[in-house]
Amino acid sequence: MTALGFLTGGRQRTTATPAAGRLRSAAADRLALGALAVLVALALLAPLVSPHSPVLRSGEAFLSPGSPGHLLGTDALGYDLLARVLYGMRASLFAAAVVIASGVLAGGFVGVLAGALPGWADSALMRVTDLFLALPGLVIAMAVAASLGASYHSALIGIAVVWWPMYARLVRGEIRAWAARPHLEAARLAGVPWGRRVVRHLLPGVRSTIVVAASLDVGSLVVALSALSFVGLSSPAPAPELGAMAAQGMPYLLTSWWVPIVPGIAVMLLALVANYAGDAVRDLLRRR
Repeated sequence: MTALGFLTGGRQRTTATPAAGRLRSAAADRLALGALAVLVALALLAPLVSPHSPVLRSGEAFLSPGSPGHLLGTDALGYDLLARVLYGMRASLFAAAVVIASGVLAGGFVGVLAGALPGWADSALMRVTDLFLALPGLVIAMAVAASLGASYHSALIGIAVVWWPMYARLVRGEIRAWAARPHLEAARLAGVPWGRRVVRHLLPGVRSTIVVAASLDVGSLVVALSALSFVGLSSPAPAPELGAMAAQGMPYLLTSWWVPIVPGIAVMLLALVANYAGDAVRDLLRRR
């Protein structure tokens, strides 16, 4: 046994090869994407996973996790927490998809115009974008949601208002980078119309970047939307929203810990898995 073997308890330390590292990375990416797929499936199939309604009393109040018929227990009103968490995850994922779609469309449109129309148009559009980026996003989202009245749609609008500038800045940079490539310059000199150059050459070039950015945003949006519902700026009770459920359960933290902790864990788990899945999408596109 060598000195190194003695110090490591008899186990020889091996150096991982790049191929082994890639295999582990690919396995981790598949695991992350699979975990997100499972969470999405559970949210979409909530009526099949839990037979209880998320807004109707289904048992005694404060049943602990593992009680018969209530895997995650019940809250102060006797609502089944499993049903409410699953429907809350569905609402969070749907909201994230809507905000991302609106951000990609609005921000992408501004970014394409700014990147493809240099000069005063680019400067004007980017100054407006920088103004939004300079403001505290969550505070502005709260102000917009509060001015519109507490509701699910108000929360979506509030987050969407502050989410598009990031896509505008990203798309503008990518468009500028692609427009400087030789084949784009050749197309311009050959008289190819501006609209055709954008559609046929520029947009396909930025597609993978947008996909990566959107996939990485899911976790952040879940947390942001949960924060709005936590402070009462989303759907009123008894709507099953994870942030609101955690806030409503805080008075029972010391007596019935599962009431606020279970939705909090759901937010953390959903955001964590979504972030890892976003990293997996980025890695998969890099390997292509």
